[in-house]
Amino acid sequence: MRALKLLFNILILSVAFLYTLQSTEAKTLNFAVAADVHYNAEQNRDNKNYTNGAKALSGFVSRMNENNYDFVVFDGDNVSKSNLQNLKSFLTVVKDIKTPYYIVAGNRDTHKISGVAKPEYLKLVNEYNKNQRNTEMSYYFYPNSDIIAIVLDGVSTGMPSTHGVFNQKNLKWLDNVLEKNKNKQAIIFQHVPYYEPCDKPAYAILEKAEYTAILRKHKNVLMIVSGHYHKDFRITDDYGVTHISVPALFEAPYNYTEINVNYNKKPFKPIQDIKIETVLKPAV
Repeated sequence: MRALKLLFNILILSVAFLYTLQSTEAKTLNFAVAADVHYNAEQNRDNKNYTNGAKALSGFVSRMNENNYDFVVFDGDNVSKSNLQNLKSFLTVVKDIKTPYYIVAGNRDTHKISGVAKPEYLKLVNEYNKNQRNTEMSYYFYPNSDIIAIVLDGVSTGMPSTHGVFNQKNLKWLDNVLEKNKNKQAIIFQHVPYYEPCDKPAYAILEKAEYTAILRKHKNVLMIVSGHYHKDFRITDDYGVTHISVPALFEAPYNYTEINVNYNKKPFKPIQDIKIETVLKPAV
């Protein structure tokens, strides 16, 4: 009798397990991206003389705390000029965001020549932002079990430059991260776009061929999200990678970009039926 009961229980569990394997779960990742805030602490001392960047950033922080985003990304050129006053003031303002937020460096944010060098920049960001405890400018995090978010440093180390500068160390690191996470879909955040919204030779990525080789090698890059051009732009390339450029937050009408990733997931299977939606949202 006990044997029959045990056999029955095993049968029930097996059926339940097989049903689970066939079941499909609809999932969503919802996040916000702001770029090119160009925050200026010097002009923000008097409320009557708010810069556009300060006004937009204050509104953006309020909008983030009104919404239920999974995470928030600042996609570079967060300050108008690289100096300690601007950086500390920017970090103080964004500390009020309750949602986990992550910071990408832009060409205005850090450089050795007359600016904040990368080691000092990292130290301050780590001090102010509990989500970032990184020893390198490039890093990654997992917004859920299916997706990896990669922040890729494309900023010149020494002289300030409007070009995307992706050195061999960072590209090798990206290659390794994508390989180790090949069972996850990857979202890459960088300041300078891989796919330019318009033709500006002075803004182009210098190591484009090397970067392209890595993107073609890996099949798990879902999208690349950037700023820099101050334009709202989206295109999906021939390899299925969606490129999204977000507008400048400091320029009227002070928009940020909301991105929704909707997909289906079966146990032990890659995600499928992926749909990406982008919506411009007002910060003020």
